[in-house]
Amino acid sequence: MSVLAAVVIVARPADAGKRLCDRLIERGHRAVWWPAFDIEAAPDMAAARAALARLSDHDLAIFVSPNAVRSVKSLLNDAWPANTLIGAVGASTRAAIETELQPGDAAMLIGPDEDDESGSEAFWRAWLASGRSAQRVLLLRAEDGRNWLSERFVESGAEVDAIAVYSRRPHRLSAGDLAQLGEWVTAGEHPTTVFSSSEAIATLDQQVGAGARAWLRTGTAIASHARIAHGLKTAGYTRVVNATFDDDSVIATLESIGSSP
Repeated sequence: MSVLAAVVIVARPADAGKRLCDRLIERGHRAVWWPAFDIEAAPDMAAARAALARLSDHDLAIFVSPNAVRSVKSLLNDAWPANTLIGAVGASTRAAIETELQPGDAAMLIGPDEDDESGSEAFWRAWLASGRSAQRVLLLRAEDGRNWLSERFVESGAEVDAIAVYSRRPHRLSAGDLAQLGEWVTAGEHPTTVFSSSEAIATLDQQVGAGARAWLRTGTAIASHARIAHGLKTAGYTRVVNATFDDDSVIATLESIGSSP
C-alpha cells in the first residue's frame, strides 16, 4: 500500500503536466496542476513557417521537447525531407516525433537511449555516438532556452540556426488556486512539487508569492533531471529526489517517499 503525499503540485506544463496530474488524482493523490508556463503559438508565425520551409537546407533538425514537435506539426506544410536528420533530446520527445510527425522509415532519428537521461548533454552523447556530422543545424525550441547544445555544435564547426516554434508564458494562478494555497500554508500541509525544468523554479516562486515560497521548501521537490535537482538545492529546497520525465518514474518516486517532511 503506497503512502499518499498530502499535497502534490505538478508544475510541468502542457498536455504532459495535465496527464500526470490526472493520473495522480486517479491513484488517490490530492494533486493540482499548476503549470509553470502556458504553451502558446510561435511568437513569429511567418518566421517559423519560413524556417521550416527550408528544412532541407539543414543536415540536422533538433526538437528540444514534445511541445516543439506538436508546434512543428501544425506549422509544417510538406513531408519531412529525407536528407535532414531528426534529433530528439529525450524519450518523450522521440515518442512525440514518431506519433505526431510520423516521419517514415527513410528519416533517421537520433537521440538518447530510453534508459539514458534526457536533455542537451544526453543528446550530445547520442550524436557523438552516431558518428554523423552536420554542417547546418536547426534547433526547434521556444524563444528562450539553454544555449549549451548550440555552443557544442558551433565548436564542432557547424552553423546553427535557432527558431522559436512555440512560446512559453509564465502561468498565473487563479483566485481559487491562491485561496487553496493559503489554506494549505495555514494548515501546515507538506507539499510535494514536481518540476520538469530549471526555469520553473523561479516561475513557481513568482506564482505563489513571497508568503508561500518558504512553505514550498518545507516539502519535497521531485526533479526530472540532475540539472533541475541542482537548481532546486541552490534555490533552498532541502529535500530533493530524482526521477525521469516518464510519468511512471515520477509516480513511483512520489509513492516511495511518502509525505513526511
